[in-house]
Amino acid sequence: MKKVEIGKLNDKVKKGGVLPLLGVSLIVLLLTVAVYFVAHYVSNSYTDENRFSNWNYLFTEKAGTVPDGELRVFNAQNPIVTEGKKDAIYFSKTLEPSETGHTFVLITDFSPVKIRLNGKEIYNNQFDTAEYVGSCYNAVALEPSTQERQLEIMMKLPFSVRFETFLNPTGDPVFTTMPGFNLGLILMGIGLLSAAVFGVMSAVKKRLFRSLYVSGLVFYMGLAIALHLLPEVTYRFNTPIWLRITAVPVHLTFMLVLLCLNGLFKDSRKTAIAVLFASIISAIAVLASFNPLMVKLSIVLMCLLTLAAAVYVSHTAIVQLERRIQYAAPLFVMCVFCTMIMTLAAILMLLRQRTLYIYNVSVSSAVIIAVIEYVYIREYRLELKNSEVRVQSVKYSESVNSISLFIRHMLQCQEPSKFYETAVGEILKLVKTYQPENTDIRSCVAIKEGGAYREIINNGVSSCNYQIIENNSLRNEKNCLFAETYFDYILRDHKGVNAIFHFENIKVGLDVFFGSMMEATYCGLETTYENTFSDNKQRDIDIIFAELAENTELDNGCSVDHLMNIRKNSDALCKRIGMDEEKAKHISIASELHDLGKIAVPKNIIHKDGRLSEEERVIINSHTEFGYTILSAYDDDPMLATAAVIARYHHERYDGNGNNGLKGEDIPIEARVVTVCDVYDALISERTYKKAWSKEDALRYLKDNEGKIFDPVICEEFIAYIREKDSKVAAASEA
Repeated sequence: MKKVEIGKLNDKVKKGGVLPLLGVSLIVLLLTVAVYFVAHYVSNSYTDENRFSNWNYLFTEKAGTVPDGELRVFNAQNPIVTEGKKDAIYFSKTLEPSETGHTFVLITDFSPVKIRLNGKEIYNNQFDTAEYVGSCYNAVALEPSTQERQLEIMMKLPFSVRFETFLNPTGDPVFTTMPGFNLGLILMGIGLLSAAVFGVMSAVKKRLFRSLYVSGLVFYMGLAIALHLLPEVTYRFNTPIWLRITAVPVHLTFMLVLLCLNGLFKDSRKTAIAVLFASIISAIAVLASFNPLMVKLSIVLMCLLTLAAAVYVSHTAIVQLERRIQYAAPLFVMCVFCTMIMTLAAILMLLRQRTLYIYNVSVSSAVIIAVIEYVYIREYRLELKNSEVRVQSVKYSESVNSISLFIRHMLQCQEPSKFYETAVGEILKLVKTYQPENTDIRSCVAIKEGGAYREIINNGVSSCNYQIIENNSLRNEKNCLFAETYFDYILRDHKGVNAIFHFENIKVGLDVFFGSMMEATYCGLETTYENTFSDNKQRDIDIIFAELAENTELDNGCSVDHLMNIRKNSDALCKRIGMDEEKAKHISIASELHDLGKIAVPKNIIHKDGRLSEEERVIINSHTEFGYTILSAYDDDPMLATAAVIARYHHERYDGNGNNGLKGEDIPIEARVVTVCDVYDALISERTYKKAWSKEDALRYLKDNEGKIFDPVICEEFIAYIREKDSKVAAASEA
């Protein structure tokens, strides 16, 4: 995997590659924060009606004692003012007479609590025996009274001063409800329901099984939230270990979300292991804590490890932006968003803002899960589309041989007067080979003389405006024009348009594979046109195919320099490993045709900015067989026979995991030479789907893959050759 250095990342930001995505992440963060603060406000509004305020308080040196001194007032306008590191606090309030009973509810931060009414103890939550408890919820029934009563509360403060009181109608004090806990139960229900739906659909469609992961994640998230808030709705589970047990799942929700995001990346196993390791360490740290200080430190550690995991996954996402990975941009946005939201979550947790933390987890996780599910559904739809593509690609592969025959037949056409008639007949054969339903195709050809068009062939076309076709070609900067029912070929030289071919009444004019096949045919037509009408009637077929390879390279958005570089490097490398000069020259010339098979690969696949599907990858990998099919038809020419071997085997791996499974020295040596030269130059060249690598990064990649992809001996010689060449260039520049 290519390393992303800080300097290169800065360059990418300056060029606007990452910066806009960071802006999108920030916008998503702000929207999410707005949503969960609104949700928090609504939640508070839901409970404000029964909120019990206006208490008197004072911190105490010793737990369980009534402090001496003037009590302070605590209400909405006067928050509690902390006094140093006091470990206990005392509250008191005078209750008004009431004809009805109530349930008094107190929410704390896992504090041991003692409640007294008129000096008599009526409730004690391990106040005299524990440093902290496993419940935040405390409740006691208050009987009706016609007189005022004094309510006193004594609290230990193991973590923070959280003091929320409510006076609810009479009911069972053991259990209450709250919106956050209810949200967790709702999410569990949604997770179960969606799992059932996707389970049935997966059984039928066999494709949606990954959406079950999302359903399970939604269920888990609901369970984690419900567990985390359970200490605030009941005191049934009230052992100190319950605090640690309920703290772990909600933190691990983020870890699971990160793993799901990471699972959408390619070659991300190391990142997944790192996230799992951080999850295990943080969970063990929390569960192993046995006093308030260790609990605080372990939760800090958990937040920091989760944040580190988010940063690490974000780093992996940056790498994916450099590669042909589908959905790289939105996944990078989600990874950065996850890092930002985890930073905020860590701050909230460290400030003991448990309620805000819960809303942070639920809303932000829901956003990320929605994006993951969107990707899963899009990939499912892509799978359905690819099943159709798979059928077409088989038919398409069978048509490649027809392209080879087309080139051979056109090269045999030596008379310019017969060129156009032969071309029309051969093109019609190709169209009917791919789609036999095209039985009534009409065609016409015109050549340009003195600025006007003269029609030389017309097979059933009522009228054709060649000037409009030329204008469309100039406007679109294309020599092949396709529409739903027709296509046009425009042949030109440096002076301008020479001839126009027009075919109409086509049934599959916009079919991707049909368009690709006809573009490949045009490359052959253009090259053979130059051969037929050239002043040099004795041009070698090697030169003709070299021109065809150059046209293919240009059509694929690459520079012809790529072919020249491979030719020069192959020649030098062959000589370094002991080949004689004639054989080295023979291989170096043939190396230029190594990717000729891409003439038959759909351009939308070659230029795709994103991850290739399995079907697309099979098609693009088939360019080795396509090239062999085209070139092997000319095996009577020694150079083209060598080129056919190189075209077929230049993507073999030395360890045997290549296209055809050849291993080690079973791979022809000419292919092993070209493989190293091709990969190196491709790495240091910019493509539509990647930036250029530095020479050092490229050489490091070659070194790391000796014995895996490349022949070790040939690879070592190539690396030495490149370093020697660069040293000579550096010395010459200094001189």
